Amino acid sequence: MNRPVIFPLLAALVAGAWWLMPGTPTPPPFAPPEVVMVPAGKIEWHPLGNFSQDGKARTPQPVSLLVPEFGMMKYQVNREQYAICVQDGGCQQVSANGGALPQTQVNWQDATAFAAWYSDRTGEVWRLPTETEWQLAAAERYGDASADPDALDPGQRMLANYENGILLRGSASPTLRPQGGYGENSLGIADISGNIWEWTDGCVENGMLDPNGRILTTEAYCGVRIAGGRHRAAVINFVRDASVGGCAVGLPPDHLGFRLVRGSR
Repeated sequence: MNRPVIFPLLAALVAGAWWLMPGTPTPPPFAPPEVVMVPAGKIEWHPLGNFSQDGKARTPQPVSLLVPEFGMMKYQVNREQYAICVQDGGCQQVSANGGALPQTQVNWQDATAFAAWYSDRTGEVWRLPTETEWQLAAAERYGDASADPDALDPGQRMLANYENGILLRGSASPTLRPQGGYGENSLGIADISGNIWEWTDGCVENGMLDPNGRILTTEAYCGVRIAGGRHRAAVINFVRDASVGGCAVGLPPDHLGFRLVRGSR
């Protein structure tokens, strides 16, 4: 007699409990990050690493690249967001915690773990930017401390990189600022090239050049990753504080943090 009522009731219960089903994304308890769409654009990219020409160290000529459109977090991942990842078992505990400041004291592996956790919790794809995406997103704030490609002596190139880095850093204080403390660039991305260097998926490159300085062969060494900031930094991927060691090339970053890109590469 009650059969016609029972079946619709069961159907409603099953439909209402969809969020309990395994594998269903459950977004973390913080507001979705604001995303800035970075339009496609062309960049002049200088691979960072060790290149040789006829057995001598040389700097490669820049490579002109078209970077497709992508969406990037307006702000760096903050401590509150990262703490939730730690509590959820998706991220390792780090020494910089508490408050709404940008998350620092994170290595490349920590940043990648957060991206994987956030992707899993939202059902979307989130990842670290490529080195070329970060350069395009930085826009007028991009600072490339690479020396003149025509510099012949490796020692002179290293000194030039160091001096350029000092000029690009200027008088910036290492004191952390709240999100938005460094303002926005022309694309509306906040705090890029402030005093927090941001992990990218870029790796140090090693290769050979032709007589014109163009890259003939290249091989990535991903034990050292590229962090974007006022100048590019090559940092060992497990280092959380490059200011006390672990920077493979040039001046060490003041702080290491990150922001993510949404969508597939």
